[in-house]
Amino acid sequence: MPPVSVTELKNRIESRIERKIEREAIAGLKQATWTRAAAMAAIGVWIAFQVPFPTASFYLFTLVLFVAIGLAHQLVVERDPTRFWPGYLFITLDIVLLAAILIFPSPIYQGDWPPQMALRMGNFPYFYVFLAGTLLTYSPRQVIWAGVTISLLWSVAILAISMLPDTLTHSDYSAWNELSPETQLQTFLYPTFVDVPAAFKDVFIVLVVTGVLASVVWRMRRLAFEQADVERQRANLARYFSPNLVEELTRDHDTLGNEFIQDAAVMFLDIRGFTSFAEQLSPRDTLELLRSFHGRMSQEVFAHGGTLDKFIGDGLMATFGVPKKGTRDATNAIACAIAMRNAIVKWNRERDEFGYQRIDVGIGVHHGTVIMGDIGTAERLEFAVIGDTVNVASRIEHLTRDLGTDIALSDSVVAAAHAELAHDDSIFDGFREAPEQAIRGRLTGMIVWKYSDEAAEEDHERRLQSIDLAPTP
Repeated sequence: MPPVSVTELKNRIESRIERKIEREAIAGLKQATWTRAAAMAAIGVWIAFQVPFPTASFYLFTLVLFVAIGLAHQLVVERDPTRFWPGYLFITLDIVLLAAILIFPSPIYQGDWPPQMALRMGNFPYFYVFLAGTLLTYSPRQVIWAGVTISLLWSVAILAISMLPDTLTHSDYSAWNELSPETQLQTFLYPTFVDVPAAFKDVFIVLVVTGVLASVVWRMRRLAFEQADVERQRANLARYFSPNLVEELTRDHDTLGNEFIQDAAVMFLDIRGFTSFAEQLSPRDTLELLRSFHGRMSQEVFAHGGTLDKFIGDGLMATFGVPKKGTRDATNAIACAIAMRNAIVKWNRERDEFGYQRIDVGIGVHHGTVIMGDIGTAERLEFAVIGDTVNVASRIEHLTRDLGTDIALSDSVVAAAHAELAHDDSIFDGFREAPEQAIRGRLTGMIVWKYSDEAAEEDHERRLQSIDLAPTP
């Protein structure tokens, strides 16, 4: 099966986030419905005190209709969340109902107001309340739908009212600009006069606001996609890389999307005799032991700038110089191996106090060329480091049993560390060259350096003597 491209992975991530946003919109619809009901109730109380009966009853009835539309919207969406049309339908119903209330007079009202006054009452801003409410859908399309629907309905209302027989507009005056200010003012104040340009200005503004709101929602969605992707990457990377490297990798999205060939140090670590060791433990105790062991060892890997490639049962594989090559990769690998051994020594002291069995480990480190990249299938991808260097590092770890040591280094990683540090650096204390070792799968032998406490003590004493013999400045 061919590897999954970065674009395909990104599309899958966006699809999952899209579904998450849709679920949040559905979950928020219930809250929006009750919020609408509370708002309508508050408006109803205000109307009851401000508008005399029976005129108030008409407006109270329309408030009930708005609540009913909200409840119907919620019921339809909860019954079948996969349908896309309910949002557009109920937005349209809201806008049509509001437009009807603003354009047509109350049938209960006994006054004789001309229909042209509907365009002069300053009621158009009520549409902005419903337009703003569409932000809760997290859908730029529904925001645009609401704005366009408002604009079309109000435009139709303007044209219909301006075409009434008794309507006066600017076109009824052949020389409007030549009229005196007093005459223009009197005409503006005439009940049946309609300022068509001013009315369409509201339509233009609502379209502009719609575009702004839709772009804000779109940007919010993109920000959610990007942030979720970054957090997903950060969580995944934190399992493998040190915290300081995670920040760098999340900023460089292409680092793990491509294949790289470069030199790196590879480490294998394993608990010796773990099979027989585990026979004495319950499955739960075995799991707790491995968790504690892996936690201590991975902490040292990250502390030395390494990458945790994978846990392998009772062991692990770590790399240094992957995916970002450093100036002390070989040195960090050796220092990490020593720190791991020291951590095991300390842990064994704690285990001795409780009468638990001691743990022995073998650590093998090699340095050479590796290739890194994503491997796996479309369902499961994994960042991996492979190559002959990896195989040799694993073989060196197995040699620790025959050499009777906790740590074995290849001559390559020692040479690389010497190139990074002074030749007599204390990091090499305790290591001695062993006879050439046969490596399974290789035709030639390999020089290996093994660690021992006796050699470490000798090197420590030598350094103390060199300090004592140093001339006093």
